[in-house]
Amino acid sequence: MNNIIAVLTQNIVPIFIVAGFGYALQRWAGLNKQTLSRAVFYCLSPCLVFSSLVGTQLTGNELLGLAGFTVFNVLTMGVLGWVAAKVMRLGRTETVALLVMVMFVNGGNYGLTLNHLRYGDPGLARAVVFYTTSTVILYTFGIFLASTGQLTWRQALARLWRMPPIYAAVLAILVYSFQITLPTSLLRGIEVAGTGAIPVMLLVLGMQMADLQGRATLRLALPTITLRLLIAPLIAMGMALLLGLEGLGRSTSIIEASMPPAVFTIILATEFDLQPSAVTSIVVVATLLSPLTLAAMITFLGL
Repeated sequence: MNNIIAVLTQNIVPIFIVAGFGYALQRWAGLNKQTLSRAVFYCLSPCLVFSSLVGTQLTGNELLGLAGFTVFNVLTMGVLGWVAAKVMRLGRTETVALLVMVMFVNGGNYGLTLNHLRYGDPGLARAVVFYTTSTVILYTFGIFLASTGQLTWRQALARLWRMPPIYAAVLAILVYSFQITLPTSLLRGIEVAGTGAIPVMLLVLGMQMADLQGRATLRLALPTITLRLLIAPLIAMGMALLLGLEGLGRSTSIIEASMPPAVFTIILATEFDLQPSAVTSIVVVATLLSPLTLAAMITFLGL
């Protein structure tokens, strides 16, 4: 019990304190969170992805291993979500909403911060691999999946070309692979912008929670929260063992894979009419419950 309390107070509570600042700021000043969110999405987050990957000390094999873990984890959770939807006899819209929430986690403002607080820069460098890989999947397959009920496949694919994190990841991989030397001033500027991503992400998380409204249906909330908070950590542990992940890479990957649903799923639900009120409330409830499941998981594993 003491270990669980220590994890909560030292690693998780600070995250919610900063998010609380964003919550209070939104309630008090009513800022335009969309503008701040776009600044993170189009500038700060790609800079964090680029600087973390370019400056990583990870070997190519470790990078591939961590990325492979992410891909298999997202796909496995998708299969489990599809099975759960069939068992619950969910309709098409509910099934797509369930899949989006189960497959894609809050690995950015929540997951990266938690890993950074617990493991420092080495942990952050490895967590960024999960975040980047899952972001690429989210902004490709995730958007395509969410839009299947509203757009043609051509329209869905057209949206993918407007996603900056994808370009940042591709450029970073090219620079890393070919050992391209960037001007020091350019690289430092990108690093400074990337450093600002995490605190601003947390503020945006709190601001989004301040404005979230909605009511979840039990038939959608129950399988989503069960899979995302209880089953996902077990799947992640088994997959890490199967793929032979060790050390910090194993720890950060399991933590990232155990996060609650991504706040971005609310944007997808709203954009493509996937029961946005229900999705909103489920994301909020899962996020508020996640400190307990994460602290218990970290303590149990001794991560």
